[in-house]
Amino acid sequence: MKITKKNTKGLNQEFNILISAKEIEDKINEKLSEIALTAKIPGFRPGKIPTSILKARIGKEVRGEILQSSIDEASKKAIQDENLKPVTKPSIDIEKYDEGSDLKALLSLEVMPAIKHIDLSKIKLDKYTAKISDKDINESLDRIAKQNQQTQPLKKERKSKLGDTLVIDFEGKMNNVPFEGGEGKGHHLALGSNSFIPGFEEGLVGLKVKDEKKLNLSFPKDYGMDKLAGKKVTFDVKVNEIREPIPVKFDETFAKNLGMPSMKDLKKAISDQISNEHNNISRSKLKQQLLDVLDSKYKFDLPESMIEQEYRSVCHTLNKDKNQLNQNENDNKISVPDEKMTKEEKSDARSIASRRVKLGLLMGDIGNNNNIDVSEEEINQAVMMEAQKYPGQEKQVLDYYKKNKEASQNLAGPLFEEKVFDFICELAEVKEKTVSVENLYKDDQLNKKKVSKKTKSK
Repeated sequence: MKITKKNTKGLNQEFNILISAKEIEDKINEKLSEIALTAKIPGFRPGKIPTSILKARIGKEVRGEILQSSIDEASKKAIQDENLKPVTKPSIDIEKYDEGSDLKALLSLEVMPAIKHIDLSKIKLDKYTAKISDKDINESLDRIAKQNQQTQPLKKERKSKLGDTLVIDFEGKMNNVPFEGGEGKGHHLALGSNSFIPGFEEGLVGLKVKDEKKLNLSFPKDYGMDKLAGKKVTFDVKVNEIREPIPVKFDETFAKNLGMPSMKDLKKAISDQISNEHNNISRSKLKQQLLDVLDSKYKFDLPESMIEQEYRSVCHTLNKDKNQLNQNENDNKISVPDEKMTKEEKSDARSIASRRVKLGLLMGDIGNNNNIDVSEEEINQAVMMEAQKYPGQEKQVLDYYKKNKEASQNLAGPLFEEKVFDFICELAEVKEKTVSVENLYKDDQLNKKKVSKKTKSK
């Protein structure tokens, strides 16, 4: 067996494989001798079957088996000798072989890049935090009060206004024909809740009990039901009752109605929740900042096959309203859903895909080089947390993950990434900066666009 590496560039590697005819025939004869010890053929005693007889009967099958095992052995040796990490399954192309002659084959594969790491302790990051004020807590109390708002009939007759709750009967029609889901009896509608299509609630302001009104409206073009999206309709509405909100008193009774022992405990719970939300946003922004730094500091070749796979995923996400993934019945390959995307959109999608592949490989390499892993206990905890997201269905969720080990292992990916993130932050220079709540939650779209442009230019 002779393996020769061809001159290649980048991550695509090629090897010429030569397996001599003598080596192939020796392995075939050795295999036939092994089979002869236990084979049973009428007219011959076990262990006394001539090799020539076996060769005539099963020689073709044995030859195919030996050729396959020899090629696999050569491929494995080429990869091990060069210490390569294939991205996908290597490709073997048999260039020349006839029975009794040497076998010549070409081994092609794409390998993982070699990453030269920087000094992580020299990375500088800003961690943004925001303090919790009484105003924040009071605003949350107001939102909770509105969500649990109780109403009562009007004490004095008047016209409806925003903030009132109307008890209405309504019927929607399209071209004078009632449409499915367009009718309601005794429906409670809070004016200003924006729970109906635009213009509906506004059209009921200024009415009295027993008033009737016809509303001429249009469904939004992006409405969830295609049959109604963008269509002109009418609603015949009758007001049965007008109810006004009962003023809320932030007292012990209010707290107990929400399941809290006291207002002090309620405010503490609200403060903890806000703090948790702030911390999540702060961590998310710190992580984004770190990924931007890593993206700019590291430079290495990226496997094209991984980029192409990620590109398809990005296109599907960005373009899911225009196209659906189609299955090609001939080769079972998923077509790229970018037919209706512009040149600029395609370029952006490929930049996003390249960045994801780069950072994924980088985080994985940093984690592996520093012995970071995810334990079974951590995966089990993640499964339990996932189950808690579905109250009343915890057992079904746990059973699903118990029966599908691959699904539970998929939870390990995000856990691994978070552990690598924490590891890098421990080494990096991280300075805390206090900012306003508005700035903490501000979506830095402009900065993201700048990063995207820099990535594309690179």
